[in-house]
Amino acid sequence: MQPLRSISELPFRCRPALELLNLEQHRDAPDLESTQFGFCQVSALWLDGRADRAPVRVTDALVLAVHAADEPEALSDDVELEFFVEEVAKDYSVTVLLSAFLDRWLPAALSGERAIVLAMCNPHAARIRQPKAAGRTPVHYALGDVDSWLDTDSDGRWHIRLEAEAWRIAEHA
Repeated sequence: MQPLRSISELPFRCRPALELLNLEQHRDAPDLESTQFGFCQVSALWLDGRADRAPVRVTDALVLAVHAADEPEALSDDVELEFFVEEVAKDYSVTVLLSAFLDRWLPAALSGERAIVLAMCNPHAARIRQPKAAGRTPVHYALGDVDSWLDTDSDGRWHIRLEAEAWRIAEHA
C-alpha cells in the first residue's frame, strides 16, 4: 500500500465519543499516549480551563480529535498536526497544518451542530482563526495540553469533560 499523498486520504472518520476520547475504561491519570483521531457528535460536554474561569457547558457539539506534532514548529496562528497511520505493511505518521486540515475535513464532518470543539493540544498557544467552513459556528480550542475525563454527577449521570490550561473561541478574520 502506498503512503498517503493528500489530506483527503486520511482515515478521518466518525467514532463513538468514549472510544475517540479514550474514555472507555477508568483512568486515574491522563493518557497522553493515545494517538486516535476522528470526530464525533455529542449532546453536551464541559470545557474546563484550569487557569481561567469555571467550566463551560457546550451543547450540540462536533468534536474533532486531532494531535499536535511531538515537536511542532512554533506558529502564532496555526498548529502542526501529526496523524499516526496504521497499515498492514508498516505504521507511519504524516503532518499537516490545522488550517489546511480543517479546510478539507470540516465541511464533510459538519451536520448543523451549534458548536465545534477541537480536542487538540496547542503547545505554543497559537491563536486559531475561524475556519471558513465553520461559518458563524463557534470553534472552541485549548491553550496547552488537553486531557479528557468522564465525570459522574450526583445523580449518577456521566458527562465528558475536556481539561486544558484555558479555552478560547476562534477569531473571525
